[in-house]
Amino acid sequence: MSPRTVAAVVGAAFALAGLLIALLPLSVDTPSGVAVACGNSAGMGYDRVAVEAEGGAYVEICGRLRAERLAWAAPVTAVGLVCLAGSLPARRRSSTWLPTSRF
Repeated sequence: MSPRTVAAVVGAAFALAGLLIALLPLSVDTPSGVAVACGNSAGMGYDRVAVEAEGGAYVEICGRLRAERLAWAAPVTAVGLVCLAGSLPARRRSSTWLPTSRF
């Protein structure tokens, strides 16, 4: 495989992994064993009213968990996108005159 193909495959893997990390749901267990759904790091699936019903501290815990997950997901996705962009073919300039220098 060419280096460009390897960069594209690695970049796609990192980009998909970052998106998967961001979209996986989070939950917190209460002391009684009930799971409180915190949504995902993008904020989808998070119901603040339902979380507050379990306890006020869980709102802060869910917010911290989502922020930590996003702190991992964003750089992984960014590295993948940079690798993908780097693997795109670039147009090479063709020149008909090549300067030569002789000393």
